[in-house]
Amino acid sequence: MRFLVGDEERRIERPAGVEVEEAAPGTFVWRRGEQVETFHCVRDGDVVHLFWCGRVYRFEVLREGRRAAHRHPAGGLEAPMPGKVTALKAREGQRVQKGEEILVVEAMKMENALRAAKAGTVRRIAVKVGDMVTPGAVLAEIE
Repeated sequence: MRFLVGDEERRIERPAGVEVEEAAPGTFVWRRGEQVETFHCVRDGDVVHLFWCGRVYRFEVLREGRRAAHRHPAGGLEAPMPGKVTALKAREGQRVQKGEEILVVEAMKMENALRAAKAGTVRRIAVKVGDMVTPGAVLAEIE
């Protein structure tokens, strides 16, 4: 399958010997021999939101002859799946380092810390504690 990952178009194939099975809605188990990992994944139209090993990924499925028309800001932190904002760890105007926790979203009974993908300044926080969010919603922007 072809995906848009950030600004790059990529072809992603399942590696040989890897098995993936759905354990619960939105929760999957990845197996390769003795190695077993759990990840969360939701699909919203052509956008796939993946939460794996403490990181959030957003993939857009590319269909023949189609490129994404709507692009979120490059420094945007997006909701990985439907959930509720439980904590804000940064404020607008604050300088942050790559990997620093910006906010926390509780989804599927798990707390998901959303971290800065790059060093910069928090330009905007679009949510408050208690807000319900949908997959792909931009929650904060870092410039």
